[in-house]
Amino acid sequence: MKLQTNGRNKAEIEDIAFGGDGVARLSDFVIFIPMAVDGDEMEIEITDIKKNYGRGRILRLLKPSPHRVLPPCPWYGRCGGCGLQHVSYSHQIEIKERQIKEAFRRIADIGQPPILPTIVSPQPFGWRGKVGFHYAAQHKFTGKLGLMAARSNHIVEIDRCLIAAESINTKYIKLKRDIQNGTFRPPGKRLVVWSDESGEAPTEVVTRTKGAPDIIRTVLGKRMTVPGDGFFQANILLTERLVEEVMKMAAVSGNQTVLDLYAGSGLFSLFLAHRAGRLYCVEWDQDAARCARINLDRHGITDATCYHGDVSAVLETEFVAPVRKVDSVILDPPRDGCARQALLSLVKLRPGRIVYISCNPQTQARDVKVLLANGYRLEAVRPLDMFPQTPHVETIALLTEGDL
Repeated sequence: MKLQTNGRNKAEIEDIAFGGDGVARLSDFVIFIPMAVDGDEMEIEITDIKKNYGRGRILRLLKPSPHRVLPPCPWYGRCGGCGLQHVSYSHQIEIKERQIKEAFRRIADIGQPPILPTIVSPQPFGWRGKVGFHYAAQHKFTGKLGLMAARSNHIVEIDRCLIAAESINTKYIKLKRDIQNGTFRPPGKRLVVWSDESGEAPTEVVTRTKGAPDIIRTVLGKRMTVPGDGFFQANILLTERLVEEVMKMAAVSGNQTVLDLYAGSGLFSLFLAHRAGRLYCVEWDQDAARCARINLDRHGITDATCYHGDVSAVLETEFVAPVRKVDSVILDPPRDGCARQALLSLVKLRPGRIVYISCNPQTQARDVKVLLANGYRLEAVRPLDMFPQTPHVETIALLTEGDL
């Protein structure tokens, strides 16, 4: 069958792919369809054909899936901030668990991945603690402020974001009004708005990338300084549970030497330090490394060593070359995963435990495969739904040295 990029095609959605698109097959040709859910029967139009797959859009829903729900956000489908609001929350969890298992089977070549039950978000909405809004000047004194549209660079002017904390929406509404009134003109194209913390002064709106004001976050009673335009865990309702799960898997108690790689502002270091005999943290971002040192000092942790630099290079020069013993390692890399050289350097150190935190099961599975090939075994993978209504998920993997 030769597929055409016009006309109507009847399709049944079989699955949800990484990224959130529905998957249909027409004459064994895979078609990806946004806003679809497995169990849907629909008429679609094929909008694009590649060598091995195509893309389509929904023309008419013939029979809705039992997992389909009415999205509560009026901008859903135009705004690109979510992606799964049309799917019941319980089924979102099932989809993500299935995708995690598939990633470890297909990429890491593990027949039966040891996936633990998912820790779900206490609330499926109102969980996000930081939002980057986009601005585009229109006239001399006014402009548009909102979120990026799905699959485009157009700005959607929303009234509020349902996955954001309410204090973020309050600030966004005021910013939007001030821009429309001509009383505020942003100096750049991006405004970062953080949620407010109980007991702290309201957070400032970040309008610049360099010299942005630091933000205070509180986790399990500990105050943390975070770069205003930097990274912090997105879900304000699950961050503490994430820390607890990482501490449980790390099982640090006594005189162990612990290495916290891609340490950010020291979220895990802050809770590991008092349990470890010796703590080292490594972070490439200068502002995050600066905040990590501030946070450790604030809580009386003065003997921890923080390195600012490339993780691969620091591992080789500061640990592999001097043959420094390491007992446990925490890995929390960006979505792209670990640099291969960092993994190979880590293998040379032979830590007894590796706890790997990731927001991308596919790159995590790729990196786990490298560790498995070098004598480690995968003990458990714990999913946490840090990103409800979106296709993303957080996972914590525990690996131990094979001869333990």
